[in-house]
Amino acid sequence: MDEDEENHVRTKGSCSPESSDKRSGDEVDWVRDLPECLLFHVLLNLPTKDVVKSSVLSSKWRNLWRYVPGLELDCRDFTEFNALVSFINSFLLSFNRESCLTKFKLRCDSGLDGDTLFWRWINVVIKRKIQHLDVTWPVVEIPRTLYKCESLVSLKLSEVTLPKTDFVSLPSVKVMVLDWVEFYNDLSLEMLISGCSVLESLTLCRRYGDNVKVLRVRSQSLLSFNYNGSSSKSFRDDLVVVIDAPKLENLMLSHQLTASFIVKNLSSLVEVDIDIEFNFCRGKKFDPDDLSKREMIGNFFVGISGVKKMTIAACTLEVTWKILPFFLESCPNLKSLVVESTYFPKKRTSILSQPRRLLSSLEYVKIELSLDKRGMKLVRYLLENSPILKKLTLSLDNCSRKKSVIILKKLLKIPRRSSSCQVIVL
Repeated sequence: MDEDEENHVRTKGSCSPESSDKRSGDEVDWVRDLPECLLFHVLLNLPTKDVVKSSVLSSKWRNLWRYVPGLELDCRDFTEFNALVSFINSFLLSFNRESCLTKFKLRCDSGLDGDTLFWRWINVVIKRKIQHLDVTWPVVEIPRTLYKCESLVSLKLSEVTLPKTDFVSLPSVKVMVLDWVEFYNDLSLEMLISGCSVLESLTLCRRYGDNVKVLRVRSQSLLSFNYNGSSSKSFRDDLVVVIDAPKLENLMLSHQLTASFIVKNLSSLVEVDIDIEFNFCRGKKFDPDDLSKREMIGNFFVGISGVKKMTIAACTLEVTWKILPFFLESCPNLKSLVVESTYFPKKRTSILSQPRRLLSSLEYVKIELSLDKRGMKLVRYLLENSPILKKLTLSLDNCSRKKSVIILKKLLKIPRRSSSCQVIVL
């Protein structure tokens, strides 16, 4: 790579090597004396454009950036696409071509046709035992060789296309993020997940037209799963999510258009964040005579009943308000409950006045909603039936001062099962 190519990733304000030598001399030396492994670790956590700038700090640093075992590039940092191509080719094919690569992070805009180039780069980094791969490139197809990368530890893909495959073996991948990715079909995504035998963290943000109708997350190692999706009006199919993960501890679900959630073997669950409507939105209404739907929703809540911390959103309350008490009373380990909402269900629904059993484990509650009659019923229900409750926090940000005073007076009249419970109003 010549000097002109390096200048493509330097800012206009970069100072000259001579002035830098005079100004920073001794300050740079102590950094230069750091162990090479530590120095490269520091530089590896910076965008490559900033790493290249370090070459002007001292003559000793002139070529140091070339030996950093990773690239982090954004096509917008280059004046033209060919400059980006030249820079990556030089780095991957000329500098330390036999050494291992720790990181390869690349972001390209849509409209850039580069499948052949991209495949070449991915094949090179795989041969160089890449550990962390992060790619954003709309429509570009990932080469099948990626499915058998033994060195990969984290995989983050955004807006790319994953091809059909008959086999996936990613034995070292612990973290996977799939953001607006297009898959070949249901099976291709299922194989990708199950092919990561030590996967611990999975984040999936769905897009319309991703070709997946039934998402199956089956993993013996998964600890955290974050699922959310587009609210596109184009979604027509009844999407289904199946989760079978015995070691799962943290579960976050946020997609109103997924119709069914089927959970199995969630015995290790610690924390859930639920923002789902089971596709009862945009005019769709729950039919109480739909036994299969009722059974699915009931089984879902039974499946997560071992949780210790739960956050539940307004839209979920809209669908499940009637069964909320039953669910809470069936959670023997629940210690923390957060209800996120700005309103209560529009329909006239009732909450049980007498529980089947006490909420014996609940210690902390936070409610962010309008305390109308139904809201006060929930507060009363929690205060009267939680024997070890330590703190109940109410957020009344949208209430007038007059209404807040009225609510406070009502709260003071509610008997508390727990003598040590604090009620805090924000």
